[in-house]
Amino acid sequence: MNAFTRLPEEKQLHILDVATECFADKGYYGAGVKEICQKANISNGALYKYFKNKEKLFLTVLNRCQHILVSHLYRKHKHIEESFLATVHSYLKEIERLHMKYPNYIKVYANLGSNNMEKFSQELHDNFMESGSYVLEMVKEAKKRNEIQLNIDEKSFSFLLDNYFLLFLYSLVSDYHEKRFRTFLRIGKNEQLTNEEKVEFILNSIQILSGKTK
Repeated sequence: MNAFTRLPEEKQLHILDVATECFADKGYYGAGVKEICQKANISNGALYKYFKNKEKLFLTVLNRCQHILVSHLYRKHKHIEESFLATVHSYLKEIERLHMKYPNYIKVYANLGSNNMEKFSQELHDNFMESGSYVLEMVKEAKKRNEIQLNIDEKSFSFLLDNYFLLFLYSLVSDYHEKRFRTFLRIGKNEQLTNEEKVEFILNSIQILSGKTK
């Protein structure tokens, strides 16, 4: 147990929340330790007592991101309760709820895919690839329930499905990915595009690709 984990949980989360806000706003390289300390109301010395350097702090933030996703998203949707499409819909809506509750953590997670973040994405590759295993289990179960054509390759379909989930998540924090939805849905920049419309578009695509109808 290190100095940071000996802190009360409330203070740990406060420091991580503040750091995440700074990383989400300015990126890893733009966020400064001094600013983080000022906003968290702790001294620079205290922060370096908790974390060896900014990199270790950022890795702790990323681990917190992973914990949020595993606890509230992956495990919750590992098994199908009502139907495959209903589970996909629930998964997408949960991503939306997580973005509303943890917007900075979701943005930091999304930014992990940018080129200058390869160092961190490689270090945490196994942890963040955990999502793929949950989605694969969902697809396998859907196939057993005869909700996906039996000739569909499970790994290929789960890869496609996971990328749909990521695209939706990215669209919540990135104008570029929001515009991609607008392009395929033929919605102009001055027209409203709701998250529900994006979800419905994904569900229709999945339904076609699965070879099953409602």
